[in-house]
Amino acid sequence: MDSKIKNVVFDLGGVLINLDFDNCLNAFRKAGFQDIEKQASQFRGKGFFSQFELGEITPEEFRETIRKETCESLSDRKIDDMWNLMLLDIPREKLDLLLELRERYMVYLLSNTNQIHWSYACEQMFSYRGFRVNDFFEDTFLSFEMHKAKPGKDIYEQMMNEANILPEETFFIDDSETNCQAAMTLGIRSHHYHVGEDLSSLFE
Repeated sequence: MDSKIKNVVFDLGGVLINLDFDNCLNAFRKAGFQDIEKQASQFRGKGFFSQFELGEITPEEFRETIRKETCESLSDRKIDDMWNLMLLDIPREKLDLLLELRERYMVYLLSNTNQIHWSYACEQMFSYRGFRVNDFFEDTFLSFEMHKAKPGKDIYEQMMNEANILPEETFFIDDSETNCQAAMTLGIRSHHYHVGEDLSSLFE
């Protein structure tokens, strides 16, 4: 790793957390949500999934929209459980790596995520060896809190501004090439992560 790098910024889903979209879509489909694929494909558009990710609608409003689309009277818990089926796990070696990197770098999280997924990740995935989510990151930058999303340049700019970090001293890891390219236009060194890749090899 270049000695100039002082900050490492991780994406969450697809880099740290293993995802399974089909798991989630199948559960909603079984509950009677007919055009779930079409709605989910608008995730980056103007659909309600996208609104949820940008914090434009609350978890309550998100659940109400799901209820309108399905033929069952689903409880909040049931909807959350189906929605969280998308999130599988964070491998232990990645959690160990984050803790190790914190000794050498300022480690941040920059994620397009929503309140339900984030709460679940904090409870279920970052509870490890007595650590909590705040032990893994210096700070977290989340789309639903910032009302901005990658690959919009403004989310990277706000993160650098709030964390008081310089682009040329920052290394960003994301599973979306588009998000990496957006970061690079701002001078941030970026790595396009592919599932199964050994993250620790990037820091040798």
